[in-house]
Amino acid sequence: MSICVYLDNNVWDFLFDRGLDLSTELPPDEFCVCITREAEFEIPPIPDSKKQLKNFIYETIKKCTIETKSYFGFHNYDHPQSEQRVGGFGVGSWISQEELSFIKQQKTKIGTKKKESTKLYNNEADVSIAARSLHSIVLTLDAKKGPINEAYKNGGEIIYLKDFDESNMSLKQYILKKIS
Repeated sequence: MSICVYLDNNVWDFLFDRGLDLSTELPPDEFCVCITREAEFEIPPIPDSKKQLKNFIYETIKKCTIETKSYFGFHNYDHPQSEQRVGGFGVGSWISQEELSFIKQQKTKIGTKKKESTKLYNNEADVSIAARSLHSIVLTLDAKKGPINEAYKNGGEIIYLKDFDESNMSLKQYILKKIS
């Protein structure tokens, strides 16, 4: 059975800056690498000044067959079709009671105004990925107060990459050490 790993959006810069190839670092026969639907919204607004980063992201998603995983749900009329956060039958995954409870608890941290660039509410992407940490691994650099930190405090499988460089390990070794 493969290990499910979600990438927080800030991990793309981390991978790009170090020239890490996810297909080598996290072999597909051992790891299932995923992003949330909300994380997908954060990629297109990356500025043209970071064109190489954006190309790296899209190439890595394709090369590593990184899955976008959304929770199962029905159309939300507050958002146009292109901005739906959930997937219907055959697309969305069932949410666990634990994940649902966490998201409900974190709702107060989600703003009411969408960012024009991402079409996401404040902290919406963080709440979504933090909830995934209750049943999967989440890689992040985000150690500030907020949903990801709350999930970590509540037993979420959050792996902070701030000490990765000093570890002299491969990404696979680093993850396996952190989860052991």
